[in-house]
Amino acid sequence: MALNIEHKEENEGKNSRGRLSAEEFNNLIDTVKELEKNANTPSSIGELKNVSPESDTAEDGSVLLYGNNGWSPAAGVFIPTGVAEDGSIITTFEDLMNYISSHSGGGGETGIQRNLRIINNLDSKSLSASKGEPCHLNFTFISQERYSTNEPYEDTGERGFCQISVKNSNSAEYLVVKQLYISSGSPFSIDVAEFLASGANNVMIKVTGEVTEVTAPAFVYTVQLTSLSISADNFKWWTAYTGAITLPLNISGNISKTLYVTVTGKDYNESYQIQIGTGVYTETAYNYSVIHPGVTGVFNISAYVSNSDGTVKTRTISFNVICAVAGEQRKLVAVNNILGRATNWSENSLFDYAMYDGDNVITSAKFTIKKDGEDVFTSEEDSIACSARHTFSFPMEIETMDNTEFEITAHILDVDMELTSPITYQVNNSLGYSAVSGSVFYMNPKTRSNRQGNRQEIINEMDGSVIPGSWENMNWGNDGWQSDEDGNKVLRLMAGSSLRMGYSPFKNECARTGKTLELDYKVDNVTDYSEPVITISSPSGGSFVGLNIYADDIIMHSQSLKNDDVQSLHTFEGKRTRLTLTILPDAYGNSGFNLCILYVNGVKNREFTYESNDYFAHNGMIVIGSGYADVDIYGIREYNQGLTSQGVLRNYINWLNTTDSKAIVTENNDILDLHGSDIDFENTKDQFNVMTFDNTIPYMADQSTRTGMLEVFFYDHPEWNVSISNVTAKGQGTSSMKYWIWNTRYQLDKKLSVIRYADGSDSTAGAKWSMTPSLPAGRKFTAKKNYASSMQSHKIGAVNSYTDLIREVGILNEAMRADAKVRVSVWEAPFVCFEKQTNDEGETIYIFRGLYTFGPDKGDADTFGYNTDTYPNLLSIEGSDNSPLLTLFRVPWNPAKGLIAYNEDEEAFQYNGQNSFDLGEGEVENISSFIPAYNCVYQCSPRLKPFNGTLEELNAQLSGYKNEPCEFWIAKSGDINQYNVYYFESSEGRFMSSDIGEGTINLLSQLADKGYGLNTSDLAGKTDDELNTLFINARIQKFRMDAPAYWDIDDCLFFMNNVEFNAGTDERAKNTYPYCFGTETSRWRWRVDDADTRFDTTNRGLPDKEYSVETHDTDETGASVWNGETNNFFNLMELAFPEEKIASMRKSMTAMQTLGGLKSGNDLEKLFAFYQKYYFDQAQEYFPANAYNADAKYCYENGKLAYNKGHYSNDTDPITQSLGDHYLAEQRWITKRILYMMSKYSFGLFSANGTDTITVRAAGNTIKYELTPAMDMYPAIANGTSIIRGRRTKAGEVCEMEIELSGSGDQQNAIQGASYLQDIGDWHNKNVTGSMIIQGRMLRDIRLGSKDAPVVISISSLTLSNCVSLQRLLLSNIATLAGTLNLSACSHLQEIYADGTSLTQIVLPSGGGLRVIQYGRLNQYLSLSNYPLLTTEGIEIDLCRDVITDFFIVNCPNLSPMQLLVDIMNAQTGQGDNHSLKRIRAVGFEETYNDSGMLDKLATLADGSYEGLSSEGIAGEDKYPVLDGILNIEANHYADSIEALRNTFKKLVLNVTGKEYVRFKDSVIGSLIIDKYGDGEGVTMGQIQTVRSLDVSFRGNSDITSFNEFMYFASVTNTNRFFFENCINLRSVKLPESLKIIDTNSFYNTAIEDIYIPASVERIYSGSFNKCKQLQVVTFSAGNLYELQNSTFRDSGIKSIILPDTITEMVGGHVFYGCSSLETVHYPVNENITEISASQFCECSSLIEINISEYITSIGQSCFRLCKSMKEIEITDNIHTLGKGAFFQCESLENLHIPSSITSIPDELVRRCYNLTHLDIPEGVTSLGIYAIAECTNMEYIIMNPVVPPTIVDLTFNNTPCKFYVPDGSLEAYKTAGIWSKYASRIYPLSQKTE
Repeated sequence: MALNIEHKEENEGKNSRGRLSAEEFNNLIDTVKELEKNANTPSSIGELKNVSPESDTAEDGSVLLYGNNGWSPAAGVFIPTGVAEDGSIITTFEDLMNYISSHSGGGGETGIQRNLRIINNLDSKSLSASKGEPCHLNFTFISQERYSTNEPYEDTGERGFCQISVKNSNSAEYLVVKQLYISSGSPFSIDVAEFLASGANNVMIKVTGEVTEVTAPAFVYTVQLTSLSISADNFKWWTAYTGAITLPLNISGNISKTLYVTVTGKDYNESYQIQIGTGVYTETAYNYSVIHPGVTGVFNISAYVSNSDGTVKTRTISFNVICAVAGEQRKLVAVNNILGRATNWSENSLFDYAMYDGDNVITSAKFTIKKDGEDVFTSEEDSIACSARHTFSFPMEIETMDNTEFEITAHILDVDMELTSPITYQVNNSLGYSAVSGSVFYMNPKTRSNRQGNRQEIINEMDGSVIPGSWENMNWGNDGWQSDEDGNKVLRLMAGSSLRMGYSPFKNECARTGKTLELDYKVDNVTDYSEPVITISSPSGGSFVGLNIYADDIIMHSQSLKNDDVQSLHTFEGKRTRLTLTILPDAYGNSGFNLCILYVNGVKNREFTYESNDYFAHNGMIVIGSGYADVDIYGIREYNQGLTSQGVLRNYINWLNTTDSKAIVTENNDILDLHGSDIDFENTKDQFNVMTFDNTIPYMADQSTRTGMLEVFFYDHPEWNVSISNVTAKGQGTSSMKYWIWNTRYQLDKKLSVIRYADGSDSTAGAKWSMTPSLPAGRKFTAKKNYASSMQSHKIGAVNSYTDLIREVGILNEAMRADAKVRVSVWEAPFVCFEKQTNDEGETIYIFRGLYTFGPDKGDADTFGYNTDTYPNLLSIEGSDNSPLLTLFRVPWNPAKGLIAYNEDEEAFQYNGQNSFDLGEGEVENISSFIPAYNCVYQCSPRLKPFNGTLEELNAQLSGYKNEPCEFWIAKSGDINQYNVYYFESSEGRFMSSDIGEGTINLLSQLADKGYGLNTSDLAGKTDDELNTLFINARIQKFRMDAPAYWDIDDCLFFMNNVEFNAGTDERAKNTYPYCFGTETSRWRWRVDDADTRFDTTNRGLPDKEYSVETHDTDETGASVWNGETNNFFNLMELAFPEEKIASMRKSMTAMQTLGGLKSGNDLEKLFAFYQKYYFDQAQEYFPANAYNADAKYCYENGKLAYNKGHYSNDTDPITQSLGDHYLAEQRWITKRILYMMSKYSFGLFSANGTDTITVRAAGNTIKYELTPAMDMYPAIANGTSIIRGRRTKAGEVCEMEIELSGSGDQQNAIQGASYLQDIGDWHNKNVTGSMIIQGRMLRDIRLGSKDAPVVISISSLTLSNCVSLQRLLLSNIATLAGTLNLSACSHLQEIYADGTSLTQIVLPSGGGLRVIQYGRLNQYLSLSNYPLLTTEGIEIDLCRDVITDFFIVNCPNLSPMQLLVDIMNAQTGQGDNHSLKRIRAVGFEETYNDSGMLDKLATLADGSYEGLSSEGIAGEDKYPVLDGILNIEANHYADSIEALRNTFKKLVLNVTGKEYVRFKDSVIGSLIIDKYGDGEGVTMGQIQTVRSLDVSFRGNSDITSFNEFMYFASVTNTNRFFFENCINLRSVKLPESLKIIDTNSFYNTAIEDIYIPASVERIYSGSFNKCKQLQVVTFSAGNLYELQNSTFRDSGIKSIILPDTITEMVGGHVFYGCSSLETVHYPVNENITEISASQFCECSSLIEINISEYITSIGQSCFRLCKSMKEIEITDNIHTLGKGAFFQCESLENLHIPSSITSIPDELVRRCYNLTHLDIPEGVTSLGIYAIAECTNMEYIIMNPVVPPTIVDLTFNNTPCKFYVPDGSLEAYKTAGIWSKYASRIYPLSQKTE
C-alpha cells in the first residue's frame, strides 16, 4: 500500500519526527484518505508513472510514500507519532496504517488487505561479480493477506510470477531476461551472471502473485561486473603438503594486476604480493608456489586479484589445507566448501573435508550434529582415507513444533576432542516435508557409511535399536552403504551379494489392524527377471505368502489370495521405484471392505480386496539381493497401520531427493480442499484442465440422459475456455457402459446451445464448437474414462499422434492436402471432471467425478474436418464390436442375396442381423462403392482348405467343418463342383457357394493362367494340400495386383503397422474405420478413434499382454490374442506386401523419431521420446497423485462396493482394473516393445548400421552363431552391409544363425542388439580373427577360449564395452590374444581365465566379487583392488611369475599378497639385480609365517632395487615398496633387522615373535659379547637385557669399529672406566636408555662421529670423549644429566653443542679444550652454574657463538684463549671476575664489555685481540696486569674511567697503539703518574671524545 503523506517542520524544511496530538491525528485521517483518493494510489510500484525503481525502491522492499512529487521509502520519510484520542500509541509506520484503517470504517476494517514485498537475503543490495563466475541473488517473495486490521497477516502460500530485468551498458532501458514462477515464503536463489555486462548493472526483481494478481514493489540490485576473475578449481586442497604448496590459479583480465596471497594459521601469518602484469591464465594455470609454514597444522590460504590501484578486485578464494612435517603424528582435518544454509527435510552436503594422521593411510573420526546442545546425529567412521576429498552429508529430518528456523552445529571429533571449531548452520525449516509420524521401523541409508565401524548393523532410526543382519558375499568397496550416480545414499547389493535382516514386518497379523510398508529401491543390470530381488515372504504350498519384488514385477499374496493376474504390477528396472504397500481393513468405514493397495511413487497402481477371514501373517524376514541383478535400497519404512493415500503421498514427497522436486510435487498435488480429503474445484482449476456439468452425469446407478451447462477450462490456454448451454449428456460406448462409471457423450443442441467464450462473447444459437483453434468445429464431444484397456495414455497418445505421423510420413488424403485442420484420428486432452451442484444452503459446490480424456466424438460428422457437404460421395464406416464375419472380410458381399442389409434404426450394415459396419458419414447407397473393395479382399481369402468329397458330403459333416475359420473347395476329382469354393452360411445352416454376384468362385477359372503365377499345367500330379498351397499363393498374387485399384496401400500398411507397433489388439476387428471420398482417384483408407487395448493392457483391463505379442499369437487357452486375427484384409496385406510392410514400418519409426524431437541419443531413446511426448507427458505425467488416487476411489473402489452389493454386474471385477497411472509398467513395456519391433523390422539398433554390436572378423565358408537373447526378439547379424534376421526367439532360448561367408578370408560380422543378449555361445571353434569387440550389458558368461577343446579362434585383441553384468570370462588358450585387456567397467566379474593367452596386462575394475583369475604367460601386471571374495587359491600366476613387473594388491582380505609376492620373487631369483619385478604396493593384509624367510624377503625388498606404487598405481612417489598391513612372524631373528625393516616400511605392522638375537655389526664386538653372554648360536635380546655390568674389556682394541648394539643392554647403568679408551677405529656406538653414568675416559681417543646421550644419563666423568677427533654431533635427550666433569669433550671434533640446562655441576675445566671445530655452544642456564671454568673453551678456534647466562659471575683463566673466530661475546654486569688470559688472542673479537664490578684487569686479558678497536675500563679498576691489553694492533682508544690512575706495568699496553681518554679532572694525574707518563702524548680528556 502506498500513501500520500508528508509533514515538514517549517523552520528546518526537512523531514522530522515530531509528535501529533489526538486532535491532529483525527484530522490526519481524513486528510490521508482524501490524498489517497486524489492520488489514485496504485497497488504496486509497477503501475507508478513517476517512479524510478532503481533509486526509489527501499532496500528492504518496504512501503513507499508519496511526497515532494516523488515516491520514497517510508524509512526516509517523516512518520507522525503520538497518542490518539482512543489511546492508540503510534510509534511506527505500521501503527499509523493500522490506526488509519481501523478508524476509517468505525472499527476493525474488514475486506481483504494484502502485503506483498521482496526481502533481500544478502548482506547488501550492492554486489560485485567477476566475469565467468556465478553471481547469485537471493531473495524471498512475501505474500500475505488479512481480512481485518485486527488480525495478523498470514502467508497466502501462492506462487509468484517473477520477472528479472537488467539495465546496463548493453541496454539503456530495463530488458526482461528471465521469467519464472517462484514460491512465496521460501528463499530463492538465481545466478544472473549470464545477463551481466562489464561495469555497472541494475538488476530489477518484480514478482506478481499468481492468485492475488498483485505486484510487489520492485527490488533492484546493483552489480559491478569486472573482467577480473580468479579461480583455483584444480587445487587439490585435500592433499597433506609436506613441501611447497602449488596453487594452480586461473586468472583473467587483460589489465595490469596484482595477486595477493595470504597464509594464516596458529601463530603464523604471511602475506605475499605478486605483480603479474597483463598476463591471462585461463587455459593454463598460473602456478603460484606458497612456502610451507614449516610446522604441522591446518592453514588457510586465500587469494584475490586486483587492478593496479586496488579499485577493482575479484572475489577472494580461500582454502583450508593441511601442512605436515614428516615424522609428526597428529590427527588433523581440513574443512572447505561449507554450506551457507541448511534445509530441514532435505539432504545437506554440509562441507567437504580431508584428514591427515601422520603415516596412517586410514584414520577415524566422529561426526556429530547438535541442536540445542543435544545430539541429533552421530556417525563414527573408522576407515576414512587420508589425503582424500570427502563430503559430509547430513540427511536432516528433525521434527520441530513449528516451521521456525533453528540452528545446528557440526562437530568433528577424535573420540571426544574437537578436531576443528564447531560449524554453525542456520536451518530453513519452512518446508515441512516430514513423514507421517508413527513409524515403527525406518532403515535410512542416508545416515550410513561404509566408513562407520558399525557398518554391518542395521539401525532402526525410530528407536536406535540394532537389527541383526546376515551379509553374504559382500564387497564393501562396491557394496554396502554407497552413493548412486546422482549422489544419493543407498544400501547397495550388487549381483551375488545379499542381506538377510533379522526383522519380520508381517510377524504379527495385520489383516484387521492395518499395515503400511514402504520400500524405496532401484534394480539395475538384470540378467534374469524370474528371480526376486527383494522378498518379505514365506513359502506357502507351491507359492508364497507376503511380498516378492522382482526386477520388473511386484507381487503381493495373502494366505488365501495368490492370483498374480490381479495381485501384481509391472515395474521398470533401472528406474527408482518408491513402493508403498498398505493394508486397509474396513476401508473408509465400510465393514468387510478390506483393501490391499500397492502404490508406486505415491499413486495407487494395483488394488485387491481380501476377505475378513484372510490373513497376512508369516515369519518371512526382509531379504535383499539377487545373483542376477544389482539392488539399491534408498529406504525402508513400516507402520502398524494403513496410511491413507494422502499419507502415502506425504511420505513419497519426504523421500524425494531435492527440495525443488518436493516443492513441485507438493504444488502439483495441491488440489485438495481445506480438509485434505476431497478434490477441490478451484485448486484443481489453477493447475489442470477442468470440465464441469451442472447436472447429474449419467452412470450405472443413474442412467438418465441429462441436459445442462458444460463448462470447459483449459489451464494452459484460458483463452479457449467456454461455457455451453443446453448440452445433453448420455452414456457412450458399448463396453464402457457395463462399468460403474461411464464414458459420457456431450452433445450440443443444433438450435439451442449457446457458447460463451473466454472474452465474454456469445455464439449464435446452435453453433458448433471448435475445441481448440487447430481442431474442426463440431457438436459431439466424448469424455472417456480410464477403464479397462482405455488407458489415458493410449487414448490421448494414440489418437493425437496418429494424424501427426500420417503427415510426417506424407500419406495425406485429399482433405488433408486441402486443409491443415483435417485429421484422420480424433483428438483428446486430459481433464478433471466435476459435477456442479447446489447444496441445501443454495451454495454452488463441485463434486469430483474422476479423470477423463475429452475431445471430439468419432460419431460427429465434423470431427475429422471433412463431411458430405465438402465431399458428397464421402463414405465412412466403422467395424463393429464382437468381430462379425463381415467385418473380417470372410463372407461374400452379394447384394442380390440379401444377407447383408442396412438397418436404419441401428445405422449399420448388418450381416444376418449383426451390426457389422456402422455408417459414420455418407449416403447409404454409397455403400456400392465399398462392396467391390470388400469383395476384392474376400475373393482372395487365403483361408482355404480342400475337401475331398462332394458338396453334399461336406454339408453332411457340418459339425466337423462349420466352425473352422476357413472356406472349403471341392477337391474330389471329376466332381461337378471341383475347384468350387464354399463358405458356411449360419443363417442357412449349410455351406453355400462363395458368390460375390458373379457366380460361384471356381479356383481354376479364377486363378489359372491369369498372370497370378499359376498355370493349369502346374496342377498335374499334385496332392490336395499341394494344390491348396498353389491356390493360396495365386490368390495372394491376385490380391497384390488387384488391391491398389481399391485400397490406398501405403495408408493401409501404415495403419496396420501403427496398430501392430502399439499392440492394438482390438483393431483388426473393431475400432476400424475404412473411409473413402468417392472420387475417381479416391482409394479406401483407415481412420482411428478408440485406440484402446494398446500396450500391455487387455480388454479385461489387466496388464497381461507381452511386449512381444504378434498378430497371430495365442494365449494360454489357445485363443487368439488379437481380436480379429482371421481378418482377411489384414492377413492378405501381410502376405501380399511383405517388403512394402517392412519399408512402411521403418518409415513410420523414422517419422516417430522425428516427431519425438530428440536430437541426440540412440534409436531406442529417440523412439521412446516419441512416446514420452505424445503418450506419457499427456497423461501419466499430467495428472498428479492426488487426482489418480481420488479417481481410483471414485471409480474402482466405489465400483467394487457397488459390485459387491449387486448393484451391477460385469465380467471383470472393477477393483482389478484400478491401475492408477500404470506409468512404470507402460514405460517398461514400450521400451521393450520398441526394441522388439526394431529387431523384427531390422531397424535402428538391429539394422546393418546398428551401433550396439559385437563385432568380429569371420573367415571360411560359413560361421554358425548361437545367440540367447535376454528378452524376446529377432536376433540380427550384419554380414558386411547386409542384415540377416534370425527367427523369433523367446528370452532364454537359443537362436542358431548360420552365415554364408562364401569363402571370404576376412568378412566383418556384427551381432546387433548386443545389449539385449544373455549369451553368445561358445566361440573356441569359430574361425574368427583380428580385433573382436563385444558389448552387452546382460551378458553373464563370455566363452571365447577353452580349457580342453581345440581352440580355432585367433583374435589378436579384445574390447569389452558395457559388459556390466559379465561374471565369467573364458579366454583360455587363445594364444594370439595379446596386449592389454581392459575390464575396468565389468564390475560384476567373478571368474577370469586368461591362461594360454599372450596378454601382457588385464585392467580390472576397482573392486567387486572376483573369485578366480588365471593369468597368461606374458602378463606383467598383478593389480587387484577391493576383492573381498578373492582367495590366494583363486589367483593363478604360475605361468607369469617370472615376468611380473608391477605388484598392486589392495584391500583383498582373503588374499595373502605377501605370499604371492614371495612366490614372484622366488621365481625371479635367477634374474639377479635385473629382476623383472620393480614396483610394489600391498595394502590391507594380515599374514602369519613360522620361519624367517619372510624377513629375508623384506630385507631384499629394502635393498633399493624395488620401489613403491601410489594408491592410483603410479610409480615415483615412494622410494621403497608400499607395504601397509600386518605380518605375524614366528622366527628367530635379529633385532636390528626388524628395526631396520620397520624404519623402511613405516606402514607395515611387523609382529615378530621367537628368539630375538642381536646381530653385531662389528664381528669383534660380537665375538666378545657372544663368548661372554651367548648361548652358542649367538646372544639373544633377553640375555643381553639381563646384563647389569658389561665385564668385557674393549680398551685399546683397534679392530673394533661399532657397538650400536650397546643400546640393547637395558640393565647396564654405567660404563666401565676406560671402556673403549684408545679404540681408535670405533666410529659408532648407541647408549642404552638405562645408562646413568659415562665413566672416566670411556670413549677416549675413539673415532666416534656422533653420540646420543639418553635421558637416563646423570653424570659424565672426565675425559669421556677426550680426543674424539671425529665426533661432530652430541645430542642430549632432555632428562636427568646434572654433572659434567673436566676434559669431557677435549680435543674432539664437535661443531655445535647444546648442553642441557639440567646440568648443575661443571666439575673442573678444559671441557671443550682444543675443540677446534666447535662453532656454537649453549651453556647451561641455572643458578648453580656461576662460573665458566679455566680453559673451558681454550683453543676453540672456530667458536663464534656462546650464551653467557645471568647467573655467570666468573670467567676462568684462559677460558676463551685462542678462540680466533669469535667476534663478540655478551658479558653481563653480573660477572665480577675475569681470569688471566680469558680472551687471549681472540683475533676476531671486535667488542668486549668489561663489567663495572671488575677491579683488576688480569694479565693477558685481551692480548693479541687484533680486531678489538676500543675498550671501556670501569671506574673501579685499580690495576691492569702484564700484557693485559697488549698487542691489540687495531685498538683505537681506551676509555679509562677510574679517577685515580690504576697501577700498570711496562708491558700492560705493549704494542697497542691507542689513545687514552681519562676523566677531565684526572688528565694531569694520568700524564704524570709513573708508567702512565710514557703515554702522556696519547692521553686526552674524556670531554674531547667524540662519537
